[in-house]
Amino acid sequence: MSDFVCDEATAREACGDGVDRREVLLVSEEPDGYAVGLYVDEKAVLALQHAEDAWLDGKHFDAACLATEGVSHFVYLMFRAKNDEEVTQLELELQAEVDKYATGLLAGNGIGAIRARSQELRRMLFEQVEYIDDETTESGRRYRLATRLAARFALHLEEAYVAKGDFVALSRALRRFYRLGGQQKIAALGGHS
Repeated sequence: MSDFVCDEATAREACGDGVDRREVLLVSEEPDGYAVGLYVDEKAVLALQHAEDAWLDGKHFDAACLATEGVSHFVYLMFRAKNDEEVTQLELELQAEVDKYATGLLAGNGIGAIRARSQELRRMLFEQVEYIDDETTESGRRYRLATRLAARFALHLEEAYVAKGDFVALSRALRRFYRLGGQQKIAALGGHS
């Protein structure tokens, strides 16, 4: 993965002010395929090196979300490309929201702690969310739809698996969802694009 990580100067050269988002997946067409790079704000990465529980400590939650989102975008894009499947920006954002929930959830220990963690993560990820893009823009609508759909899925996972302590079935549900294409993900969650 480190072969694909780029610094701020490289990211800024490739996407200008887009780097101000603090996490950017860079994709450019090359003569022999595509070049891919990932930029995640260095301060966020450094903060995570000193965090015991970045997901719920409040101080490092933003850094955990940012890093997880970047890695999710990169890995999911590579997964879809390996299978010669297209991917949309909405699909990337939806999967990243689900990955943030799953990563934060499974960072804890003990069934009771994970149950409580699920509720807190859903609140922090899907209810207390702040958007960069205005809701009237294409990207603003995309991020809001991805958040709504991921919130539905997280609630379903909590009710169907986390509440019962069935983490084997939880991991199966997460894997099934991961393998779905964008329209299949949206249809499974009762959404529309």
